[in-house]
Formats: sequence, structure tokens, C-alpha cells
Amino acid sequence: MIIVLPFPPSVNSLFGGGSNQQRFPSKKYKEWKASCPILEKQGISDKVHIHYTFAWPCRRKRDGQSYFKAVTDYLVSQGVILDDNYEIVDSESWDHVGVDKDNPRVEIRIKQK
Repeated sequence: MIIVLPFPPSVNSLFGGGSNQQRFPSKKYKEWKASCPILEKQGISDKVHIHYTFAWPCRRKRDGQSYFKAVTDYLVSQGVILDDNYEIVDSESWDHVGVDKDNPRVEIRIKQK
């Protein structure tokens, strides 16, 4: 299964902190989720490997793993996978295709084990 989403925000920009250590989704995170397509529910509960292929929005150096959380949380919220814990998401990997300023994105390949 291959899913294409807009380029996600990094884990450092997903949540803001409020008083008493309360956390809330950032504006950037909310906007990204709103720009994502609605996905067909799959309800995957078996072990999977998820591979992310990033098309960067610019030449800035990035930590690819910092972009996994937004994507896996979105897959769970859409019912593609039932959870993103280690019993379902058994392994993850990533690569990139370089910079695509016109269409920055992440392509997600989910392979059941």
C-alpha cells in the first residue's frame, strides 16, 4: 500500500506547551492535518513495516526520523493502522528523493509482515 501526504512538520513543532505542562497541537500541525487527504480505513492490526520516502521542501539539512510521528499519528487517526505501538509498527525506515520545492511530500509504503 502506498500513501502520499504533504510534507509533515517535525516532531519538535507538533505541540506547544501551555501552563501546568499542558500540551496542545500547534497551528502548524493543525494546518498540516487539514491539508492531508482523507484516507480509506484499513484497520491494520498485524505487524507492519513502514517506509517513508521524503521529497524535501528545501536544501536545509534534516533528521528524517523527526518526521515519522506526525505521519504515523495521522495513519492511526484515519484508521489505516489501529495503533502505532511496537506490536503493530514493527519496523520503520526512510530515504529521500532530494528537494522538490513544487511538491514537497512524504510517500508512505506499508508492508504487512
